[in-house]
Amino acid sequence: MDLQSLVIGVHDYTHQRLPQYIEELRELCAIDSDSHYKPGLDLMAAKLGERMRNLGMQVNIVEREVWGNDLLGSMRGQGSGNVLLLGHTDTVYPIGTADERPLRVDSETIYGPGVCDMKGCLLSAIYAIEALLSMEKRPFAELRFLCVSDEEILQRHCIDLIEEACRDCQGALVLEAARANGDIVSARKGNAGYTLIAHGRSAHAGVEPEKGYNAITEIAHQVLQFQSLNGWREGITINAGLISGGTAINVVPELAQARFDLRYLHTRDRIATEARWHEMMMQKLVPGTELTLEVSPDTKEPMISTPESLKLAHQAQEIALLLGFSINHVSTGGSSDGSYVSHFGIPVLDGLGPVGGLDHSPGEYLLMDSIAPRTALLAGLLAIIGSQEIQ
Repeated sequence: MDLQSLVIGVHDYTHQRLPQYIEELRELCAIDSDSHYKPGLDLMAAKLGERMRNLGMQVNIVEREVWGNDLLGSMRGQGSGNVLLLGHTDTVYPIGTADERPLRVDSETIYGPGVCDMKGCLLSAIYAIEALLSMEKRPFAELRFLCVSDEEILQRHCIDLIEEACRDCQGALVLEAARANGDIVSARKGNAGYTLIAHGRSAHAGVEPEKGYNAITEIAHQVLQFQSLNGWREGITINAGLISGGTAINVVPELAQARFDLRYLHTRDRIATEARWHEMMMQKLVPGTELTLEVSPDTKEPMISTPESLKLAHQAQEIALLLGFSINHVSTGGSSDGSYVSHFGIPVLDGLGPVGGLDHSPGEYLLMDSIAPRTALLAGLLAIIGSQEIQ
């Protein structure tokens, strides 16, 4: 079977089953699956695992004592390449959101918590596999489908699982939604988090303020210094997102802290920014205060557009044309687990779910008319990576 016949077959299969897809998505979005809510995450893993098992996939539920369970499905085929589909089951919405804001369809737009980030995208991958099997096609040596439960948080427990799933793979396809304008993602900035802590000395703010070292004043000074490096190198963005300190308005604060988000195009820029920050920490406004800078362990290095990844992006553009639409591939400042895959040396392409947007907000949506075309695009890429016979 040629590539065009294959992807059109997947498109038609999915399009005919859109009502079923929406009802399945409704069930998934009815599950609260915040990153810290183990019962909901375990239920997500169980439901998706059952769906994979019904397709004939071997399913491994990775049990976690505290965190949500993770899911790895696999299937052998007749191709020559191993392919990884990578997604996540966790969302950012607090418990109760699923009941408060159930999935709804308004004309051609689907709204609900997690519809595009990324329950609808996980379901699209299920339909891509199902459609290929309906045509008796398994164009891969081994297909691996990993769904982790910790993508939305800094306390990661799945990095080793991602690394293991990447082993001996010829390519990886990350199931984040396509950008709102339809673009797929060929590169991502690196992402690092920092906590700056100021230690001062407390004193009575009215009786003897001169005996205190105001930690909040020092943190405010350092925040302005740190932020001054915004854009000092191409692609560098710095955001002071959280700040705290003090105990009462009549006490000179002894402790204050600020948390920063850093995005960067190159690892060398992160290292250079950290060095500049440490220089700035020597330029204190409040004598007597002490400063420490802590780096979050969950640093995502950039997802790099390697020649192999760019080849995948160009092949995606060719598949889209076979399906009657066009796409661009872009670099984005948002992070995903595609960064880990890239770091492990695997060609990777991201943004391969249906088109959606307004993630992490009450307006999160998925475009219905993008589901079948993007499912077919995903299946075509899976076939290209997995089989040298597909032309």
